[in-house]
Amino acid sequence: MIVSLEQSKLNRTRNTLVVVLAFTSGFVDAVAFLRLGVFASILTGNTILATLAIDSRNILHAAVLLLAILGYISGVTIGARIVNPTPAPEKIWPSAVTRALLIEFLVLLLLAIAGFFATAKSSGPFFYSLVALAALAMGIQSTAVQALGLRDISTTYITGTYTTFISRIVSPRRSKTDKVTVEKRLYVYVIVVYVLAAFAGCAMETHWLHEALIIPVISIGFVIAVARIRLS
Repeated sequence: MIVSLEQSKLNRTRNTLVVVLAFTSGFVDAVAFLRLGVFASILTGNTILATLAIDSRNILHAAVLLLAILGYISGVTIGARIVNPTPAPEKIWPSAVTRALLIEFLVLLLLAIAGFFATAKSSGPFFYSLVALAALAMGIQSTAVQALGLRDISTTYITGTYTTFISRIVSPRRSKTDKVTVEKRLYVYVIVVYVLAAFAGCAMETHWLHEALIIPVISIGFVIAVARIRLS
């Protein structure tokens, strides 16, 4: 029973940190779209927007969208190199996940610093660095969360989280007496917090242009600190 209670506490801590990661990605995606015209983690949206930009001969915007796509792919590559050698069952929160998030923290810190120097209408080097860094950070986070071994829960690929959650709810194999578990509630928390974070990102970007990007740095720093203290 003692082991079971301790495991339950660890599960709740892990799930709370996953929700904070969802806040981070929702916030970054909203700010990136408002300020840069790209999504930090939604490759489907960026691909469609790039197609539309090419069709309308807006080559500059298409290039920026391509930069976001390549940035995300680079983030996934970096994250996978860090977390893939570590089997997910090793711990409830593998140390490799924390290492990957530490890299994300540094990337987001650079993003916040670049954000202080980039204006809303910038098209110079700081603007392009914002695009690349935002996408890079979200790519790293995607692989880090994947390494936790949670069933089809993503803090960046929210379409997948929606799909799995709804599928499990309406599945004919689901018992009528099946109660909503902590894992099932996690789907809801991730989706709701992502949406609320997007609202927060919109508000911050509108009223505090230069300060907005410090929020994701704080949230990732919180995740790393709690993971090191409670889950290591």
